[in-house]
Amino acid sequence: MQNKRVVISGAPGAGKTSLIEGLQARGYETFQEYSRTLIEEGKKQGKSNFFLSDPQEFSERIFLGRKAQFEAAHTLEKDVKNALVFYDRGIHDIQAYLEAIHQSNSSWENRVRLFQYDFVFLVEPWEAIYQKDKQRLESFQQAEMYFPFIERIFEKNHTVVLIPKMSIEDRIEFVEDYL
Repeated sequence: MQNKRVVISGAPGAGKTSLIEGLQARGYETFQEYSRTLIEEGKKQGKSNFFLSDPQEFSERIFLGRKAQFEAAHTLEKDVKNALVFYDRGIHDIQAYLEAIHQSNSSWENRVRLFQYDFVFLVEPWEAIYQKDKQRLESFQQAEMYFPFIERIFEKNHTVVLIPKMSIEDRIEFVEDYL
C-alpha cells in the first residue's frame, strides 16, 4: 500500500505548523513548510520579502522543494504510521499566492494540476492565535486576503475539509478521526 499524502494548508498564522508539529510528535511522518528556508535565504541576500520582490523566482524555488517533498512520500519506509504523510502547505499554494498578487499564469495552473493529494485540510484565518515571526511577513489582513485563493485552488481538484478553530490537541484529534 502506498503512503497517503495529506496537506495541511490555509491562512498564514492559523496554526498549520503547530498542527504539523503535533502530528509529528504523535509519530506521523511530516514535511515542514519549505518556504521558511527560502525566506531566510532571501533576507541574507538583502530581500526583506523574497516572495514580493521576485515572485516568479521565489515560486519556482518553492515548487522544486515542494515537488521533492511530494515525490518523497512514496520512498519513505513502509512502517510510516497509518501510511499517512503530512505536508505543511502543498504545491497548489504556489498558484494561490501568485493569483492573490496577480502574478499567476496558465503555466502555473498546468503545473500544479499534475499533483494530487489524497486529503486536504485547511485552517481559516484566526486572529486570536495569529502572530508574526521572522519568516511570517504577512499582516493578519493579508493572511485573510490569501485564504480564499488557497481554498479555491485546492477545491478545484480536491475535497477540502475545514479544520475547526479549537486547541491544537483537538485539531489533531479532528484530523485523525477524519482520516
